[in-house]
Amino acid sequence: MIVLSILAAAAVGANALAAEAKPKSEMSQNITVVGRAAAPALAVPPPSPSKPVVDEVLRSLSLGRGEGPAGPEVVRVSPESGRLERPFPESPFLALSPENIRALYDSWTFEVRSDDGEIAARSEGVSILRDKIDWDGSGPDGRLALVAGRRYHYRFTGRRGGREFVIESDPVLIRSFTRREYAGETRLEAAIEEIFPDEKASFATGAERYLDAMADALRAGDARADGTYRFELYMKQPRGKLAAARAKALAKTFGKALLVEPARVKIEIMPVERGAALAAFVPPAKGPRIGNE
Repeated sequence: MIVLSILAAAAVGANALAAEAKPKSEMSQNITVVGRAAAPALAVPPPSPSKPVVDEVLRSLSLGRGEGPAGPEVVRVSPESGRLERPFPESPFLALSPENIRALYDSWTFEVRSDDGEIAARSEGVSILRDKIDWDGSGPDGRLALVAGRRYHYRFTGRRGGREFVIESDPVLIRSFTRREYAGETRLEAAIEEIFPDEKASFATGAERYLDAMADALRAGDARADGTYRFELYMKQPRGKLAAARAKALAKTFGKALLVEPARVKIEIMPVERGAALAAFVPPAKGPRIGNE
């Protein structure tokens, strides 16, 4: 459960502001909502306060109700990110539930932003937010926009009567993720800094968490027709000596883990498109075999 730690303070502040004789020309207020750590066995809940506290906080704020113009009224929420800290979590990576927002807006927008300010995803609508918004890592064109190793947060902005009401989440760091590809393969991707230290081909401390999870998934899946295992290593200098040394180390490690010759571990070195990373591709399951006994 997410707790509104300063709801009472917001109500007291509303009475104090109402007693002032002169409203200020520009004002805004941030409300912070702090969440508990997620239990390991539970799926991550939407990173938003519990039902109807968002609207209650916005109604309790006296800012923006004076005669002068006002800044946006902001509620800040803390996503429960325990599930995302484990290797290769599945989507949703950020989510907003309509159960927490009952207000009728002239228009609203929902944006996912990275730590460098880039808008990774955006949706918009009018009236009441009726459907849950889940971000699966896709960009506006449906292609993969999520970059392992970056922090992301969402910003919901509702507009009504010339005013803006904002719900903004704290950033969450996504070190790795799982994504279902269009071809039916499963992509397991981890940020390169989780696998290798800077400018080295030796493995980073803690890299085994990700390497072992990749090997486990490949062993559990169906083999490719040619008996190989496919990886992509995204490097800033794909033709450099460091890239070649890292690919060799990965082929040796996964060959040992999968009980195959290193030559059957195909490490394709790719230029960086989204971010430096290592990705493993698990073939689609063929399903149970049906036959006559």
